[in-house]
Amino acid sequence: MLSREEKAQLQGYLREDLAKGDVTAKATPLARAIATIKANENCTIAGLEEAIWLLNSKGIAAKAFAKDGMQINRGRVVIEATGENKKLLALERVCLNILGRMSGVATQCAKAKKIAPKTMLALTRKTSPGFQLLDKKAGASAGFWTHRKNLSEMVLLKENHLAFFKSIKEAVKAGKKTKKKVEIEVENQKEALEAAQTNADIVMLDNFSPKKATQTILEMRKAGFAGKIEVSGGVTLKNLKEYTKTGANIISMGYPTKNAKIIDFSMRMKKAK
Repeated sequence: MLSREEKAQLQGYLREDLAKGDVTAKATPLARAIATIKANENCTIAGLEEAIWLLNSKGIAAKAFAKDGMQINRGRVVIEATGENKKLLALERVCLNILGRMSGVATQCAKAKKIAPKTMLALTRKTSPGFQLLDKKAGASAGFWTHRKNLSEMVLLKENHLAFFKSIKEAVKAGKKTKKKVEIEVENQKEALEAAQTNADIVMLDNFSPKKATQTILEMRKAGFAGKIEVSGGVTLKNLKEYTKTGANIISMGYPTKNAKIIDFSMRMKKAK
């Protein structure tokens, strides 16, 4: 079910595209129509719930013929909608753009999960501005953890935060006062071992090579750190398998959102009988 925030964003996308109104649709004769949306590429689909909600919000009856997270083949009809042609024309591009972007992210995430099916993979916040919630949701449909969907969900102390603390221990202590889960990012083994002496919920090893991450994680566990350990930075589909061997609990990736290709969907309409 879509949240109030997600619905508001979808309405905002539509307002942006409509601006002062669809003048082309206005010039088109009014009729009742049937529209079919199909995939023009193989992909892992996402965005069906959003497209259906947008169509329904304007009085268009719509039915999905797939589920978010499914692998679908080129040519498959994924939505059929019936209603006023002018409304369908006004909604067409927004629905297709949402399906295209979300399916692009989901497709990249599905590729990663195929490489590392037993590992917790997470998305970073390297998302498209204004589309963060839906990028994250697309990843979740393909088995990724959303990590932080926004800055309010948890504390993540990075180098630009640590610059204002005397020590890692002091930073974690301050983070714990928020009553939120606390994660701290470290850039070398010395910082990692210092973080291992805190009660941080997660320690993120940033830009560690697989070999260095393996060594550091072993030392952190020897030091008694019982929290979760995350590796992040520079993880791609090519080196993901190596990172799964490091002993990390979580592998976070900006790759799926940075490299998502917009999947091609199209809508075709005809007069309803």
